[in-house]
Amino acid sequence: MLNQERSIMNKQGFYTKIGSDFIGVFLSQEGPRLFVNNEVYDLTAPSWDVEMIRGRSRQMLTFYWEGKVKLSIQCEADQDLFLPLFDYLMCKPQKLNHA
Repeated sequence: MLNQERSIMNKQGFYTKIGSDFIGVFLSQEGPRLFVNNEVYDLTAPSWDVEMIRGRSRQMLTFYWEGKVKLSIQCEADQDLFLPLFDYLMCKPQKLNHA
């Protein structure tokens, strides 16, 4: 038997609608991607950064691509918007060995 090593993510992704914008993260064959409407960003590239701030009454997320703000949103703190994104971005690939 051959030992095969495969890398997988714990989650396939998620999306949400904020106002008229669709925002989400998904796992593609090339790696994780973030999309904002029709724009797709490669999260395996070193070109991105994100700030997530959760206060008592408000939450704020700012996504940067090549140092430029591509998305900046705020919402009430009781909305469960940023925790799935934070959880996904912190999700590390796991190595699985198959016999």
